[in-house]
Amino acid sequence: MRTNYLAFLTILLIISWGCKKSDDIGLTYYAPTLQNSVDTTWQHFTTPLSNFKGGLGIYIVSPKGNYFVSSGLERGASAVSHFRAASITKSFTSTAVMLLDQQGKLNIEDLVTKMIPGTNMPYLPDDANYNIPYKNKITIRQLLEHRANVFDQVNSVIPDTVKAWYAGKTYYLSYILNIERYHQFTLDELHQLISKHQLTYGPPGIEHHYSNNGYTLLAKIIERVSGKTYHNFVRDEILSKNHLNETSLPYLGNDTAMKAPYLRGYYYNNGMTIDFTNFNVSWGIAEGNIISTFHDLATFYKNLLTGSAGVNPQQVSRMTQCLTTNESYGLGIEFKEGLGYGHTGSHYGYLTVAFYDPLTDVTVISESTLYPGDHNLDAIQGKAVVSLIKQMKKTLGY
Repeated sequence: MRTNYLAFLTILLIISWGCKKSDDIGLTYYAPTLQNSVDTTWQHFTTPLSNFKGGLGIYIVSPKGNYFVSSGLERGASAVSHFRAASITKSFTSTAVMLLDQQGKLNIEDLVTKMIPGTNMPYLPDDANYNIPYKNKITIRQLLEHRANVFDQVNSVIPDTVKAWYAGKTYYLSYILNIERYHQFTLDELHQLISKHQLTYGPPGIEHHYSNNGYTLLAKIIERVSGKTYHNFVRDEILSKNHLNETSLPYLGNDTAMKAPYLRGYYYNNGMTIDFTNFNVSWGIAEGNIISTFHDLATFYKNLLTGSAGVNPQQVSRMTQCLTTNESYGLGIEFKEGLGYGHTGSHYGYLTVAFYDPLTDVTVISESTLYPGDHNLDAIQGKAVVSLIKQMKKTLGY
């Protein structure tokens, strides 16, 4: 385990007792330096690029004040601008699962083939759509921590050995770009794809293997346990109760627009820029379909990680057991040295970093709207953003 989170919560209370809110003088003092830092970093990253669009925004919530600074974003960008936060969705899904576990409605240590407590219905349907490889050996916890080895149709191409039109392709993307832009993907369809072709990375429990489809399986479990659709359960139990009024989870294939104000997202590759702002995300239910704002995400992660989002501190401690042998990944929560606990998100047009540090009571939300198609350039941008966040925290004395 990276750290004892219950101890962190105690430290946080001590820090909060000794902190005073900043005044206008503090905001005026730090803001120019923070703005210069983001301008310098963004200019350095984009100087070698041609014909690009997009920018970078960073929102910091700290005991010394809240700051929003950006470079290259559209005029009027602010902490309440909407964007696609991609895999940040996983933290909401894991929170939903841990709420159900807390209520005794499921047990994360159970196999997915076990009966839901108090019923004669298994967590996953016993039918052809859910005949995934090693199903009788996979636990709910393994899905949460990406140790179930469930095939990921988002990040992996379908093997060439599969006898279908999508062999050698990324299933969801090829469908949207080549067959039907507004195709309504369903949980059953996505899992039938894996079951029909018996796609897998191997037995569960052996290694950490990030899997978006592992989280779409969790969506099905949430629906069967709660009796609600995934988006309704998250809305009722997490979004509404935490006043995250600007956060949504679109699930319809034709629901591609974002609420204003929003940030446009761009895919960039070899001097070519494509606007990916309006996009069908019905394939990403529970793993990558969220739309949110800097402000809402900052509120969510601080509430969650301080035990005030509905999940009690004991459950938060389980979520934040981020083993180094598991890529410092817990249960829908990542740990990054110098940033704290949170998650990252990557979707065509958007790169999100969202972390809360309990030692300093500082939350940082970063959003880049330039998504590089080149993996090396993507890695360079990611490292630059993380370095920038650490620099900005240091500017504020954290």
